[in-house]
Amino acid sequence: MATKLKSARKRKARPKPPTKIYQIKITLADSKPSIWRRVAVSSDITLAELHHVIQRAMGWWDCHLHEFKIAGRSYGPNYDFES
Repeated sequence: MATKLKSARKRKARPKPPTKIYQIKITLADSKPSIWRRVAVSSDITLAELHHVIQRAMGWWDCHLHEFKIAGRSYGPNYDFES
């Protein structure tokens, strides 16, 4: 029985470090009056997941083109308009 306890201890996974929560303000450009939402997201969220959070927060149905620009680099779906 002692050997089972030792092997169980060896297999125990290390706890995942806690993620941080970020509060983000999303504002539509060129809207008057200003249209904005504030959301809280986990620090380990992917851009694809963030896209869905924004869609839900704004009440949208994911029917427009989108991209994220970070430090001058664009990220988003690969739209192929030539097919």
